[in-house]
Amino acid sequence: MSTLRSLIQNSTNLEIILLDYATISSSVPDILTNLTSLQRLSLYRCELYGEFPAGIFHLPNLRYLNLGNNRKLTGEFPNFHSSAQITKLELAFTSFYGTLPASIGNLKSLNWLSISKCDFSGSIPPSFGNLTQLTFLDIENNKFMGRLSSFLVNLTKLSSLIVGYNEFTSDNISWICKLSRINELGLDLVNIGSEIPSCFANLTQLSSLSLLQSNLSGQIPSFLMNLTNLNHMNLALNHLQGKISPLICNLKSLVHLDLSFNNLSGMVPSCLGSSIQSLKALLLRGNKLIGPIPHTYTIRSALRAIDMSYNNLQDQLPRALVNCRMLEFIDVSQNQIIDSFPCWLGTLPELKVVSLSDNHFYGSISCPTTCTFPKLHIMDLSCNQFSGSLPSKTIQNWQSMIASNVSQLQYEYFIYDIIFYPYTLTMFNKGKVMVYEHIQNFYTLLAIDLSSNKFCGEIPDVMGDLTGLVLLNLSNNMLSGSIPSSLGKLSKIETLDLSLNSLSGKIPQQLEALTFLSYLNVSFNNLSGPIPQNKQFATFQGNSFEGNQRLCGNPLSKKCEHDAGSPFTPPSASKDDEDYGFFSEFDWKIVLIGYGGGLIAGVALGRTFGQEIIEWLKKYV
Repeated sequence: MSTLRSLIQNSTNLEIILLDYATISSSVPDILTNLTSLQRLSLYRCELYGEFPAGIFHLPNLRYLNLGNNRKLTGEFPNFHSSAQITKLELAFTSFYGTLPASIGNLKSLNWLSISKCDFSGSIPPSFGNLTQLTFLDIENNKFMGRLSSFLVNLTKLSSLIVGYNEFTSDNISWICKLSRINELGLDLVNIGSEIPSCFANLTQLSSLSLLQSNLSGQIPSFLMNLTNLNHMNLALNHLQGKISPLICNLKSLVHLDLSFNNLSGMVPSCLGSSIQSLKALLLRGNKLIGPIPHTYTIRSALRAIDMSYNNLQDQLPRALVNCRMLEFIDVSQNQIIDSFPCWLGTLPELKVVSLSDNHFYGSISCPTTCTFPKLHIMDLSCNQFSGSLPSKTIQNWQSMIASNVSQLQYEYFIYDIIFYPYTLTMFNKGKVMVYEHIQNFYTLLAIDLSSNKFCGEIPDVMGDLTGLVLLNLSNNMLSGSIPSSLGKLSKIETLDLSLNSLSGKIPQQLEALTFLSYLNVSFNNLSGPIPQNKQFATFQGNSFEGNQRLCGNPLSKKCEHDAGSPFTPPSASKDDEDYGFFSEFDWKIVLIGYGGGLIAGVALGRTFGQEIIEWLKKYV
C-alpha cells in the first residue's frame, strides 16, 4: 500500500485506476480523495478492509466506482451532491451498511447500481424514482423493507431487476409488465401472491426469471412456455401443482430449470431429455413425480447437473444417461428405482457426485476396468439392497480419491450473465447439519457412504489407498473380519463410521495417526482388547465404542485386565436398554443436493428413538 500511496502522491492528475484482483490487503488511503481528475476507480476483489473514505464519492469527475468482492470493506453512502456524475456503482459483496440517503436521487446519470449481499437496511427513499437512467439494479440479500412498486414503477429503462432476499411487503407486481425492456427478473422470497401476473406473457425479452419461494400456487402458467428467450427459470419452493407440461420444451434456450420443492405430479416430460440441447441443470427435487426417468438423452446433451431426488420415480436408471458426457452431478436419492449398480456411469469423464441412496438398488458391485469414475468425488449408495463383498477392484479404480489427485477436481460454474448455479452438499454429520454452499469451495471433501446395505465380508485393504477421503461410512451392513490397519493411511479422514457390523479383533493402533479424525463410531461390533488412548482417541466419548462386549479402557467403564484370557460376563440389560443402545448411534447419513439461488434445503436421518425407527432399521440388518 505504501507503493500505491507513493504513486498517487506523485500522480495527482490520475484519471483511471484499475487494480482488480490485486492483493492489496489494506485499507483505502484517504489520499485518494485528492484525485480531483479521477474518473474511474476499480478495486474489485483486492482484499480491502476498514472504512472506505466517503470523500471519494464526492470527487467531481468520478463516473465509475467498483469496490465489489471486498467483504471486509465497510462504509456508508454520503449525501450525494446534485452535481455528481456517477454512472456505475458496484459494491456487491462488501460490508457497506446503513440506509440509502434521500440524496441518492441526485445521481441522475446512474445506470448501474449493484449493492447485493451488503448490510443495507431501511426503506427505499421516494427519491429513488428519480434514477430514470437505471438499466441494471441488484439490491438482493440486504434488509430493505417497504413496498416495491413505490420506487420502481418509474424506472422504465430497467433491463435487470434483482431485489430478492429482503423484507419487502407483498404487493401487486403487475407494474413490472410496464418494464418492456426487462430481461432479468429476480424476486426470490418476495410474496407476489398466488399467481404470476398474466401480463408477464408480454415480457418477450425475458431471459432469466427467478421466483423462488414467492408463495405461488396452482399450475405452472402456460404463457411462460412462450417466453422463448428464457435461459434461466427458477420456481422452486412454492406450492405449484399439476403436471409439468411438455410445452416447457418450447424453451429451446433454457440452461437452468429449477422446479424443486413444489407439489408437481405426473411424469417427467420425455422431451426434457432430448429437446433442450442447451440445458445444463435440471432440478426437480422434492415433488410427487412418478414413472421412469426419461430415456431420451442424446449425445448432444449439455447436462451437467440432474437432481430428481425425493420423488416417486420408478423403473431403472436410464442407460441413455451415458450420453450426457458433461454430467458432473446426479442425485436420484429417495425414489423407487429398482436396478443393479450402474457401472456404466463410470465412463462419464466429468462425473463427480453420485447419490443413489434410499432406492431399491440391489446385487453385488463388480465393474469392468473401463468404468473407472475418473473424477469421482462423492459416492452415496446408502439405504439400498446392495450385497456381496465390498467391491475392492472397483474401489481401487477410484483414483481421483487419492490425495495426490484431489487438486485435479474442479467444478463448473454455470454462468448466465450474472447468474451462476453452483452445486451444493448438505450433510448430517457429527451430530449436526453441515451445509457447504459451493462445492467449488470444498473440492478437497471426498466422501463414500455405503451404509445400510447388505454388504458382507471384510473391509478391503485398498480402502486405505483412497487417501483423500474425508468421510467414510460403512455402518449398518454385515461386514466381518478385522478393521484393516490400512485405514491408518487415510490422513485426511474426519468422519469414520463402522458401527452396526460384525467386525472383530482389536482397533488398529495405526488409527491413532488420523489427526483430523473428529468423529469415530465403531459401536455394536464384536471388537475386543484395549481402546487406543493417544491423540484423537482421547477425545471420543463412550458411545463411539459401546456394544462391543470385549472392548476395554477409557472412555468405557470396563477396565482392561492383565489376563486377556479370563472369561467376561456381559452385564444384564433390559430389552428397552438394548434397543436404545443399539440404534442410538445410527445418527447420520449423507444427503446430496444440487440447488441454486442461495437457499439450501435437505432431509437427513438424524438421532431418532422409539419402536418405529427400530423396526425400520431391522429390515436392513
